[in-house]
Formats: sequence, C-alpha cells, structure tokens
Amino acid sequence: MEYDAIVNKIGGFGKYQKMIIVLLSIAPIFNALTTFAMNFTFGEHKHRCQTPHDLEGNESLHTQIYFDNTSEVVSDHGYNATECSIMINGSETKCSSWVYDQSVFVETIISKFDVVCDKKFYRAHFLMSHYLGLLVGSIFTGFLSDTFGRKPLLGFGIALLLISTAVRPLIPSLDVVTIFEFFNGFGSVIYYIVPYVLATEMVGPDHRVFVSFCVYFSFCFGNYILLLLAFFFRNWEHLMWAIGVPIGGYIIVLLFFISESPRWLLSQGKKKEAIAILQKIAKTNGENINLSSEDITIHKEKNASIFNFMKALMKSKMLCMRLCIVALNWFALSLTYYGISMNVAKFDGNIYVNFGISSTVETVACFFCLLGPDRFGRKVFFCSSMVIGGLTCFCTIFPSLYASESLSWLTITLAMGGKFFTTIAFFFAYLITAELFPTVLRASALGLCSMSGRIGSITSAYIGELDSVFSTQFGKALPLIIFGAVGLVAGLLAAFALPETVKTLLPESIKDAKTLNNNLTHEVEQVQELDSLKETT
Repeated sequence: MEYDAIVNKIGGFGKYQKMIIVLLSIAPIFNALTTFAMNFTFGEHKHRCQTPHDLEGNESLHTQIYFDNTSEVVSDHGYNATECSIMINGSETKCSSWVYDQSVFVETIISKFDVVCDKKFYRAHFLMSHYLGLLVGSIFTGFLSDTFGRKPLLGFGIALLLISTAVRPLIPSLDVVTIFEFFNGFGSVIYYIVPYVLATEMVGPDHRVFVSFCVYFSFCFGNYILLLLAFFFRNWEHLMWAIGVPIGGYIIVLLFFISESPRWLLSQGKKKEAIAILQKIAKTNGENINLSSEDITIHKEKNASIFNFMKALMKSKMLCMRLCIVALNWFALSLTYYGISMNVAKFDGNIYVNFGISSTVETVACFFCLLGPDRFGRKVFFCSSMVIGGLTCFCTIFPSLYASESLSWLTITLAMGGKFFTTIAFFFAYLITAELFPTVLRASALGLCSMSGRIGSITSAYIGELDSVFSTQFGKALPLIIFGAVGLVAGLLAAFALPETVKTLLPESIKDAKTLNNNLTHEVEQVQELDSLKETT
C-alpha cells in the first residue's frame, strides 16, 4: 500500500494532523519575527552631530530644536550642527560623535555603532548578510532535511535562531553582529521550509494546499506579533531578547509534541519507527488499524545531477527559454518583495503604521490567492499580478517628481499596491514552476529559480539604499522605480512566452512539457473515455 493511501486510511486530516499543523505553524512566526525585525533594529534613526554644548548637559533642548524644526542646530555659542558635520567659528569639520532622536527609537544598531554619514551604506551590507544566509539555507536545507531528518533540522534551526537573536545584543563589534545576521537568515529558511515539508507529509494529498496556506498565513501573523513587540520595546537589545524568549520556549514543543515524518523514516528504511508513529496517528484520529512493514511501499526518487539537468535542457530551446523567463520572474519577485518589506522605515509617516499597513496588505493578498485561480488560470493570475505590481511601483515616479510632500501617502499607497500584487505572484510562482517542467527536471528547476530569487533579495539590499546616494525626491523613489521596471518586464515576458498550466497534467517527460497546451485536451479526452467506459459497463 502506498504511503498516501495509508495516510488517508488512518485519517488524512484528523485530530492528530490538525494539532500538528497548529504546532508547526508556530515556527514560521519566528521566521517573520527574526527577518523583519531589521525594520526596527536597523530603523532610520534621526541624528545630528554632538556639540560642545551637549556635553555641558544641555542636549535635550537642542535635540528638540533639531529634530522638530530645522536641518541644523544654530547656537549662540557660535557653532552650527548638521547630520554629518559641525561648524565652529566658521570652521567646518566632520562629526566624531552624534546625538540621536529618541521619540521613535530609544536605541538601534545605528545609534549603538554610529552607522551614519560615511557608514550609512553599511545597512546594505547588513541586509546582504541576512540574504546570504537565506541563499545558503535554501541550498542546504533540503539536503540536510533529507539526510538527518525533519525534526533534528528543526532543532538545529532553533539553535541558530536563538543564538543569533539572543546573543547579538551582547556583542560589542558591528562586524560580528553582521556575521550573526547570516546565521539568523539561515535559521529563518529552516523555520519556513521544514515545517511546510513536515506538515505536508503528515496529511493526505487533498489537504496540502490548505497546509501551504496555514504556513504562509502564520508567517503573516508573525508580522503583527513583531509590530506589537517593536511598539513596546523601543530598544533593539530588548526587542531581540523579547523575540528570543518564545524561540527558546519552542524547544519544549519540538521535544514533546512534534514527531518525525513517517514518510522520511520509511525512505530511510526505518519502518519500525514509522509504523509506531502511524499507529499513534491512527489512534489519536480514532481509527482502528494494524500496520506491518509488508503493508507499506515507498518510492524514493533520486534527483538528477546538475550535469544531467543541463544536458536535458540543451535538448529543448523552448525549455531553456522558459527557465530563463521564470528565473527572471523569481528575481523580480524577491527584488520587489524584500525591497519594499525591508524598507518601510524609509517611507514618510510613522514606521509602526507603515509596517502595519504592509503586513495587512500581505495578509489580504494571502487570502486573495485562494480565490479563482483554477477558474481563471494560473497564468492570468501570475502575469497580471506581475504587470500590475510593476506598474504601481513604477508609477511612484509621478508623485515623487510632481506632487507636494503632503501627498507622500500616494507614494506609500502605490508601494503597498506593488507589494500586494507581488505577494500574489509569489504564491503562484512555486506552483507554476513545478507545473512547467517535467518530473526529471522539476526539482532542479525549482532550485535554480529559488537561487535566482535569493540573488534578487541580495540585490534589493543595495538598490534600497540608493536614496542615500541620490538625496533628492527622485532619488527617494528610485528604488521603487527600479523594482517596478524589472517586475513589469518580467511579467510581460511571462505573459507572452509561458503556457497556461491550469487543469493540465503534470508533465512527466520533456515531450510532455513542450506540449503543455495540448495536455489539457489530453486530460479532457481521458475523462470522456472513462465516462464512456462507465456507460458501457
């Protein structure tokens, strides 16, 4: 008996699976907490040069004057102070120490390590370190999970997240803090991918889309928890510790309530352990069934090597073109999604309001993904989301150049529109990529596209800092304009070159992949043939 048939027999979505999904859905919350915390720990912290008068204990008055009214402090003592320089008696020198506004943040990484002026671009390096962690994690998480098991890798992920989160506030070196951000990114990937894999292996085939939704929704919910924590913990060190406490507590959940995947155990030849877990699931679900090792068959597929993958691709220019277009779309999606999500602190207005809006936009988009894709088609949803998202981001050029500062909300609205449609496109990117390529190439194609996406997120770290290079209204909107232009081009290419995959059979061979549009007709013919057979019998 096949594994999926056994899962359905013991209760494909019973009490045990529901409990496991709830517990596993906690893990992606930590992904959101540790990833987007950078909006607050590395938030835009207003500052000015420290003046001799500040050292005399008169800092508060001049801080208020600077941050509320002007771009500089003018003193009766004969000096002017700006963000990066101070003029004393007509002589201008660069700052060596700064005063920071504490109306929004009490302390951030910026204020602790003085990441301002000449060091301001260091924020991009910090973001890149996190994205490199995501990239390396994406490459190795699947291998580690298949080699050592789902549950041990979750334990390893807890260690990475807990150490990189709770220990960082104690480190006196910015370079070391940045290195720890790499491990934070690595752990974040583990805490999204592994719970998803483990949950899908616990339920029947009919409930896997719902599991995907639960995992993604919990990630969105994590944004709201982060917003609440960041609002009350304005010091970045306290925020890190507040995030670290529940991560440490999850160890208890992992040890006592989450079991290893029976599918993985069977693939490793550990049938005795797998049967014990399956019997436990059946008992919890109220199913009375006795299993033996002879009752179970499992097929372990071997992924093609990169050499065989490239060799197979070279046989079809069409598949090569599709792979390039899909990879470009993954690049554009990650570029826009992370570029907007990690830079909400740079938008005009209150950072907490902006982050709340950004989180709500993503949550609504998550629910929107459940509506109508099978009726209207994957390609329609995916390509239209890419194009509209790109257009909304690109259109920020108009309010930035021609509108007054009082209309800054229009730029934020357009940016959030871009994130909304990008989130929808991201939801379907995995599905479309899997449906475009044949079984022998599917895993490798997904891996390459995911790597392309990670490169996009790394690129977004530097594009997001272009506003500090071009300190004009146009420069402020330049990152969004670039995000929009890339997304627009990628979406249009996908619209013209990719076939529709809704209601088509998954391609098993390169020939099937080439004739995807014909697979729909083939599927209909199969259904008609089955109907005619039923009538004759």
